[in-house]
Amino acid sequence: MRARAAFLAALLLAPPVIAQPADSIDTNGIVAALLAEEVRARGNENAAETCVATGFSGPPTAPGADIGLAPMGAVRIRPQWHGLPQTASERPRFTPRPEDGRRRQRRPRPEPVPLPAPLPEAEATRLDALWRQATATAGPPTARGFDARLVPAPLRAQRPNDDCALIVLSAPAMAEQTAFVEVAYMCGSVCGNGSVYALERRDGNWTIVGIADTWIR
Repeated sequence: MRARAAFLAALLLAPPVIAQPADSIDTNGIVAALLAEEVRARGNENAAETCVATGFSGPPTAPGADIGLAPMGAVRIRPQWHGLPQTASERPRFTPRPEDGRRRQRRPRPEPVPLPAPLPEAEATRLDALWRQATATAGPPTARGFDARLVPAPLRAQRPNDDCALIVLSAPAMAEQTAFVEVAYMCGSVCGNGSVYALERRDGNWTIVGIADTWIR
């Protein structure tokens, strides 16, 4: 308790966090790092059936506000910062029918994927404060979207009449050296989830330092 109180006191006494102007944000680098993580976490099979909207939805939603990207029927989740999920299984969805006409064998159930570990309380508190500051000062994004060439295979940029699950991104908003992007994954009328990603530049590369789930349906 004393450590937590000391950390909160330091936050209150610290100079105000200054959000960076929108035109100084490395949008391309942030988007590229985030989409690479989406491929890793979802696996090649799932990613091959997923499109990415290259237009930004607007700035990310502030903590505690109504989630802008959540569709009707979504259930809000109290955001709690956690680390990266494990890589998705590459197990195929079905086995082809044998040429001799025999029934294909039933696949064993996949092992349950462990939930990602929550971040330490001090780190979660730090990201909450930065997220709040970044969204409080974020104006309309200067860029309406990003180059479709940033979408890594097997994901693909959304095209008219595409029949695919869809990833939608907010424009990045920054406070200090931390960028926040809201992500919505919509895979049907009763399927999807939303998260806020926190990224920081480390050793010259953008790295995801935390994910907070915001809604599910």
